[in-house]
Amino acid sequence: MSRAEGEQDRRHGGIRAAAELAGLVRECVAANAVREVLHLRLSKLGPDLRRPHHQRLLRDALDPVLAAARTRVFDLPNGDVVAVSAPPGLALETARLALLQTLDSATAELVQALRLPTGAALLLAVTAESLGMSPADEPAHEAACHAPLGSFDLDTAERALAQADLEAMTLAQGVCRLDPAGELVEPLWEDRRIVWPMLAQAILPGTDLEDAAPLQRRLARLVELRMLAEIARPAAALGWRPVGLPVVPATLASPGFLRFDEALPAGRRRDIVLAFRPADILADPAGFGEARDKARRRGYRLALDDSPVEVLSILPVGRLELDFVRLRWVAALAAGDAEGLAELLSRPDQVILTAVDRPAAIAWGWEAGIRCFQGPLVERRHRIG
Repeated sequence: MSRAEGEQDRRHGGIRAAAELAGLVRECVAANAVREVLHLRLSKLGPDLRRPHHQRLLRDALDPVLAAARTRVFDLPNGDVVAVSAPPGLALETARLALLQTLDSATAELVQALRLPTGAALLLAVTAESLGMSPADEPAHEAACHAPLGSFDLDTAERALAQADLEAMTLAQGVCRLDPAGELVEPLWEDRRIVWPMLAQAILPGTDLEDAAPLQRRLARLVELRMLAEIARPAAALGWRPVGLPVVPATLASPGFLRFDEALPAGRRRDIVLAFRPADILADPAGFGEARDKARRRGYRLALDDSPVEVLSILPVGRLELDFVRLRWVAALAAGDAEGLAELLSRPDQVILTAVDRPAAIAWGWEAGIRCFQGPLVERRHRIG
């Protein structure tokens, strides 16, 4: 087996492990079952500890866990290891102490002890992170690594955001229906989302919002409410077009969303598609469920926001009760062996293929039965049409 093939097999095995871990977490929550958890964040090791010698020491410290009959060990796609055991979890505690002896004080935070079901949201966020998704609610032990932001920084950012021209920082792309039998491009709605690097430069020059996750989460809710308010303005009704926006569940529970909803003319809600990010759903399934039910009762259409194919193995897409799934195009989709892909494509009318940048993406989508597309290539065809 080549090195590339070995890496691919490890990746696929990691995806399956992430799916199984997410399922175990949900089972513990549903049954209120207590489990002890040990999380070893090997993905965060510095260069000095990524050498084979150090990796072997860390794995040796896990031997008591691997040998314990009542312990399940999950090797996640990013290299992290999560072990779960029924109480009292003596093997996990033995391994934790051994790991702390192996690591120095600067890297001891890479070993995290948790307990289910109280730590369910955190562990689901860890699972999402291992698949390359960015959870809306950063794990507590990771958030602690960021430099704290003072109240002055927050006040400055919020005042600047209130005055910022969001239109100039919004990427708008059409979601269109493409028929393989003809050349017509049928616009369905306009997807709008903020270009965060541009916004950061406008409201807090020199600040990288990617490195200030708490600030970005707080600003995201304010940005979403401002974008919703723009849609509801009377002047917007003159040039009305259906729109789609990504939202976090907390936005739908805010007074600002209620004001927006009350200002909409009758029948307008069906023209708005609200998209929930996979990481937000994983981090807070109950909060997502409440937001989804509220939006559905009021008549909005709902979507799972841009999803890598890996997310299909850990999210029960068929049970999310959403109208659309925004599936992000990657060339690997053409292989067709991703877990959960066949189930998703059994309902191709609910799938929107995004990030379409080449004819091969549209050709694959058509062959799979998909008719709704979004991306740079779709934009060019739309403008030409």
